Amino acid sequence: MKIANEFKIPVHSDAVQSFGKVPFSFAKLGLTAATLSGHKIGGPLGIGILILKRGLEITPILHGGGQERDIRSGTLNAPAIVSFAAAAKTAAETLETRIDYVSKLRIKLISEIGKVIPDITVNGATEKSSLPGIVNITFPGTESDALLLLLDAQGIASSTGSACSAGVPQPSHVLMSMGLSAKEAKSSLRFSISATNNDSDIEYLVSVIGEVVTRARAAQVKK
Repeated sequence: MKIANEFKIPVHSDAVQSFGKVPFSFAKLGLTAATLSGHKIGGPLGIGILILKRGLEITPILHGGGQERDIRSGTLNAPAIVSFAAAAKTAAETLETRIDYVSKLRIKLISEIGKVIPDITVNGATEKSSLPGIVNITFPGTESDALLLLLDAQGIASSTGSACSAGVPQPSHVLMSMGLSAKEAKSSLRFSISATNNDSDIEYLVSVIGEVVTRARAAQVKK
């Protein structure tokens, strides 16, 4: 941000995974624009927030009645807006408690899976600087699509990448930018944890992950 601001380069942040999960300040970050999403913090689907730096002019993509300062015309979705506001208020009031709770679940997930499958690699930042509710793990000798389907059959939802890259067969460009090979990136899964999860959820995942990885590795050998 310091370099961007020095050269007056506008910066937009997709902050949907951090808002309500870790402390977030648009002003302190020095951003030009940021987007937030309601469903990521327990609000309704289909409602979001665009934060713009004061004085910034952008070209609207919807024209008509001039609602929302002429940036997005159309009838306002009042129920969703009010619901999002309520969810944001709750998220702000319980932030520290939820960070502590979810972080402990994340630590338990990593530790317990590591006991069952010792050769895993946890991708990303260290514990203190990572998002508390997201874990990305490489399972050597597997393909993430196979892991995804096998876990889904056990009632466990995971993902091979972000929602905005769903359906893209290529390995994650983010993981590869972090230094992983294409093979390693294709062997990685993301688990998301929230305050609605508990120890039993982690224990159930751990109870099935060993068999799931064994079957996924066997499928690779057959290829």
